[in-house]
Amino acid sequence: AALAIHRRMTEDELRHAVGDRVYDAFAPDGRLYNHDAEDPDGMILLGETPHGEEVQFSRRAAESDLVVYVNINLVSMDGGHKSTATGLSGYTGLRHHHNVHTMQRSRSFMDQENSALHASNWRMGKIIRDAGVKIFQIETTVNNNTFGREGPLALLQKREWEWSTRDRLQFLGMKHGLDAMPTKAKRKIFSSWQAPYALTSVQAGEVEAVHEVTTANVYKQHLVPVEGQTDVLTMGLPYICPYNVNSIMNPILVMCLGLGYFFNLYKGKPLVREDGVLIMSHPTPWEFHPVHHPSYIDFFEQVLADTTNPVEIEKKYEKQFAEDEWYIHLYRNSYAYHGVHPFYMWYWGSHALQHLGRVIVVGGDPAAVRRLGFTPASTLQDALEIASDVVGPQPTVTHIKNPPILMADVT
Repeated sequence: AALAIHRRMTEDELRHAVGDRVYDAFAPDGRLYNHDAEDPDGMILLGETPHGEEVQFSRRAAESDLVVYVNINLVSMDGGHKSTATGLSGYTGLRHHHNVHTMQRSRSFMDQENSALHASNWRMGKIIRDAGVKIFQIETTVNNNTFGREGPLALLQKREWEWSTRDRLQFLGMKHGLDAMPTKAKRKIFSSWQAPYALTSVQAGEVEAVHEVTTANVYKQHLVPVEGQTDVLTMGLPYICPYNVNSIMNPILVMCLGLGYFFNLYKGKPLVREDGVLIMSHPTPWEFHPVHHPSYIDFFEQVLADTTNPVEIEKKYEKQFAEDEWYIHLYRNSYAYHGVHPFYMWYWGSHALQHLGRVIVVGGDPAAVRRLGFTPASTLQDALEIASDVVGPQPTVTHIKNPPILMADVT
């Protein structure tokens, strides 16, 4: 499992990902396992790019006759050389592109042609290839069937103005039920939902040739033409992001999902103008999963209490967290994200922080929102009034609705 410095997958998660037949064939004798980016004997340096970027790689993969890589390209950021140059690397290699300088120059990191993140991974990919590592890449794309065409959540696939009276009543019932439910029970329900996605394409072969076709298929499904930028961009954030599967959506991940992923779902120009306002809604609880996100807790309590400036954070704290022996132990032996991971989540939103005039969170824990450096608001109306201090009393407003996943092609 090419996880870079993400937390190790549990046995149940691995079984779910590969299926019973593959799991039962390979797991019992140890041939199905998680990548360990901190194994001193398991990682090697393959060389450096012309930009001085060290290419750190899994020894097991580097010494294999053939590496067969398979994934799902859910968004256009995924796949290509990034799959292995990042997925089978460690901190020594990742630090060359998972940094503030790179992320602020990725406009956006969903648009590979204008992404410094991808440029770095492609340079590393060439070093991997030149080192003799043969990679057979299998990339897949899926449709946008997040909640099913039929069934209890099918109404969430529809646009609100398409809802029938029955849909509206069902939605109100779900909302009131969730409002009355304990948080732990809500999370269990949310985490149990498995989207009935279906494959839309499969590409296999040489990395770059495969990825060109895959990206075209993703763009065909996701790109939505938009004319001009807006003064205020609004978005509702879901309960899930790439880093809280079977876990808790902590405040740092709220920032990463909104200012990192959703903000960067564009080609050309951001949906919101420079010095505009981003309004996002999320409960943003001051809560963390102690097993999955231990370094996040310290990042939130110590680092963000000192500064929210990504450049200062990187310079002052990154090395300490990245090399902390306890965090490394938890990453290797428990199910914790690497000590440096919350830094990367913060850097993921650094382009948005640089671009926006203000960030407002509707419905979030006020103390947690302020710790992030954002402005809390209790309602959308309050948020729009706060935004008027920045963009004036009659701003243009654009709302990005997700799901389904989309990418704005802004001209």
